[in-house]
Amino acid sequence: MVLNPKETRIAYRCPDCLSAVYGLIGDFIPASGMLRLKCTCGKSRMQVIPSPDREKIRFDVPCLFCRQDHRFSVSRSVVFGGRLFLLNCPYTNMDIGFIGSQEEVDRALENQYSELSKLAGMLGLERLRDLSPEEAESEGALPDAQVHDVIRFIVKEMEADGAITCPCRGGVYETAMTENGILVYCPACGASHLFPANSVSDAEHFLHCERLELTNPRKMPPEEGGQTP
Repeated sequence: MVLNPKETRIAYRCPDCLSAVYGLIGDFIPASGMLRLKCTCGKSRMQVIPSPDREKIRFDVPCLFCRQDHRFSVSRSVVFGGRLFLLNCPYTNMDIGFIGSQEEVDRALENQYSELSKLAGMLGLERLRDLSPEEAESEGALPDAQVHDVIRFIVKEMEADGAITCPCRGGVYETAMTENGILVYCPACGASHLFPANSVSDAEHFLHCERLELTNPRKMPPEEGGQTP
């Protein structure tokens, strides 16, 4: 009796056109092999590379948020274990790669689309495709309000993870637009950190921030939309 080799679906969303890109891999991948899953737009691809001992499989996944590939090493037993496995951007904790059955991968991509739609709404974008970093970079700079919303979104994610601290250990943090950038501050003690936010590249620097310590207590920022002295 000949048994069918184990197979699993893999997928990612192209950072350039935002299309879902699917592929199928089998447990028979040779140790010297490399698979490339390319988007039809030709601007992104996921690479799948088994380790020499065949115990792990490396996935190089294009990131929607960082404009670079993230590398993941996943054990073969997990890849072909029959359960959904998600690959996350290490800076935003957003799902960018999907491994599992067709049904589970489809469902995960739908959830991702929903989250992206919410983010687009937060940024005041009319179309989900306007999240494309390429479009933003071609314009040279994002409006200050959009950069503010992106940073505020990430601040709330870091706050939930306990990755922001201040002298009073308040645990709740806010952001405010100022003439010099985006101020992240503690409303209880006034400790703060200022991020320049005049362009996409400025906002991208914040994506690489894993922990944030607020210092230098100062006068509270004014209400949203105002300027600090």
